[in-house]
Amino acid sequence: MDLFKFFRPRKADLEQNKYYQIRKDSFFKDEEKHKQFLKNGWCKFEGAVTPEEIDSFMVTYDEISKLEGFELGDHLLNSGRLHNPEIRKKTQDIINLNAKAILPRMFNMEKTDAHTGGAFQVKPPHANSDLLIHQDSTVIDEESEHCLFIWIAFCDVTMDNGVLSFLNGSHLWGNTQRSLGVPWQFLNHTKTLYKYVTPVTAKKGDVIVFDPATIHASAPNLSTEIRHAITITVLKKNYQLVYYFRNPEIDNDLIEKYYVDERFYYDYDFVSKPDETKWRKEVVKFNPFTLSEQELEKLIKKYID
Repeated sequence: MDLFKFFRPRKADLEQNKYYQIRKDSFFKDEEKHKQFLKNGWCKFEGAVTPEEIDSFMVTYDEISKLEGFELGDHLLNSGRLHNPEIRKKTQDIINLNAKAILPRMFNMEKTDAHTGGAFQVKPPHANSDLLIHQDSTVIDEESEHCLFIWIAFCDVTMDNGVLSFLNGSHLWGNTQRSLGVPWQFLNHTKTLYKYVTPVTAKKGDVIVFDPATIHASAPNLSTEIRHAITITVLKKNYQLVYYFRNPEIDNDLIEKYYVDERFYYDYDFVSKPDETKWRKEVVKFNPFTLSEQELEKLIKKYID
């Protein structure tokens, strides 16, 4: 008799998981890719982007790299967080242009909006260029719907130049109120999270599709060349963008939820309280996600392979 089985955490019943059910409404054309995404929170399409499309992205990258406010230092640069609105607009324009050709290769365009957002992800060759483990900001209301991020490799991505790693199943945990204006609820557990991530290498032109709720990280670029990539948001038609902000001036059990559009990402500084004269605000219940180390390990093992 396998006595150890009595001490294993019970696997999650995915059909009973609210966030699994939401994600069953597929964007994908390939059902096998959708199954991989549902289970793990990510999947990969090999060779989905052409060299010509990568070249067109890089022409725009060369343009924005010469603009005021673009400074590539030792750390990963996300162009979406640069304050110069011209950088953000040029980035959105080239993404919207290429998305019309790229997205239909992978997604059902009867459901998917081709007008989307994203950012260049530029990783310099430096030991400090890693991106610590995290979840990306909520883009839409994940209590009722979901979206995807696609990450396009502009070069071969190896274990040496900034490989991405994912914590399988973490997109189903239910931490749905995420932003740079909300302290990350797993920040005190990063060592434990790193123990369970899966690295995913890629070739130039490969696309990694992942849920913004999937916990992930990227290693430092220890090569001699810049690692170029871009992220693009994949949204359902008739989407509504939201942004959460933890206001210290209101009750601890409440959080501010702003209903925004693309203009928000051109001029917001991702630090201060959003302007209530521009964006409709709703104060909603804050859902704390506090776990002990043992509880977290049990949760991880419940959803991971």
